[in-house]
Amino acid sequence: MSESTTEATEIKTWTKEDVHHWLLTEVKVHQTCADTFIEEEVSGEVLDDFEKADILDLIKKHGPAVKISFYLERLKEGSQHESQFSADVENWTKEQVTQWLLQRVKVDGKKAERFQEEDVSGDCLVCFRKQDFLDLELKKGPAVKILKELGRLKNKELHPVRRSFRWSFRTKNKQENKKTNMAQEKPPEKDELPTSRETKRKENPAPLIKNILDKLSINDVKSFLFELKHYTDSEYKPIPLSKLEGKDAIDIAMLVTDYYGCDKALCVTRDVLQNMNQRELVSQLQSHMGQMKLHQKYCVDEDTVKSDSSFCSRSKHQEREEKNVSCFMDVKITLPSCMAARQEPHNPSY
Repeated sequence: MSESTTEATEIKTWTKEDVHHWLLTEVKVHQTCADTFIEEEVSGEVLDDFEKADILDLIKKHGPAVKISFYLERLKEGSQHESQFSADVENWTKEQVTQWLLQRVKVDGKKAERFQEEDVSGDCLVCFRKQDFLDLELKKGPAVKILKELGRLKNKELHPVRRSFRWSFRTKNKQENKKTNMAQEKPPEKDELPTSRETKRKENPAPLIKNILDKLSINDVKSFLFELKHYTDSEYKPIPLSKLEGKDAIDIAMLVTDYYGCDKALCVTRDVLQNMNQRELVSQLQSHMGQMKLHQKYCVDEDTVKSDSSFCSRSKHQEREEKNVSCFMDVKITLPSCMAARQEPHNPSY
């Protein structure tokens, strides 16, 4: 049995084990999905008559059903499937597909969740056609937009989800840092004078908060926003609901940092995660917080050492100068005897 260029007539000769092997090695579906075809006694002759609706009725999930249907059509045509997408895109998990739909395509949250519920991972998404999106109860407008965005990902050797998000996040950080620098250039009031160099060494906690939020599911992010809205263990009032609606992980991280400040933002995030019983994420966050404090303490101690060494070097130099001056003032000049005789008054005797 050929694995890629089998003619349509040969499919009918397949046993159910052959179908199972094709699903695992060529289509590369999950083991449980392929096992369902064995349990339902789907041989090659039966598979040849299958349509997408029959496959969907068998495995219940649109993502794998669309992929199997797509590969089956190519198999019947006797053509070899050649992907036009990079391995980065096809290796997306269903959570990454949902992130891409939300942040790149701007699909409605409920519709994006439907893709995750239907197990639409990257290798399934690249097999979708317009009708497949319509079968997921999407309107024609969003369906066309998704297809257009998918077209832009063809033959690209980079990770569209992560790199585009990181770039936008770096841009936001640059803007925030620019605002911070402009604010620092203003002369501080008497009550706001910095007491140490530690204030200059504070790191922006927004990237760390963003990385923590990326590990939450869509429902957990909603729970995070709900807990954040009702967070009262702070000198600040809770963040207004109008500022939290429709925010992604990047926006939430920036908002929490701006609202509570660098020192308090990580503590607020930790408290909210504790209220959500996210113990593993709380542990990771506390570990990062400890490393950041240690780094800041090292930077402050390093500045102190440099300042002290500079002061000591100046003190030693000043001490040497004073010693040289003192020595110069205490010098006694002794003239030779011949020179001293010349300087004595000459009294000739007559």
